[in-house]
Amino acid sequence: MKLENRLKDIQIALKLADWFSTEEQVDYNADLSLGHLFVNGKIVFNDYTVLEFTESITPDGLRYRYQYMEGNGNLIFRYDNVPHHPKLSTFPHHKHDKNKTTESGPVDLKQVVEEIIDYYIIG
Repeated sequence: MKLENRLKDIQIALKLADWFSTEEQVDYNADLSLGHLFVNGKIVFNDYTVLEFTESITPDGLRYRYQYMEGNGNLIFRYDNVPHHPKLSTFPHHKHDKNKTTESGPVDLKQVVEEIIDYYIIG
């Protein structure tokens, strides 16, 4: 995975979110020569829902968490690849909804932002 491409994809996702958000906070920590990238951020959408996200890329692989919630902190959904649901066919990738955990392929920030806009903001 090219880190420069991942950074570009994250920036594209943030530009997309700009149209539907009131606040964005993003911290980057990267050492491209070592193949390390850490991104931590928060997007507050116009309807006061919040997406908190973390991506960590190292030579060992990608770890991610995209947590979308109501303004009061109640979970709407979360995608992550923490390896704690080994019985799912998409292990370690999965999605948490309010009351269940379901299979999910790997996702990135742009896909999550698009899902939020399409199904929760516009939909």
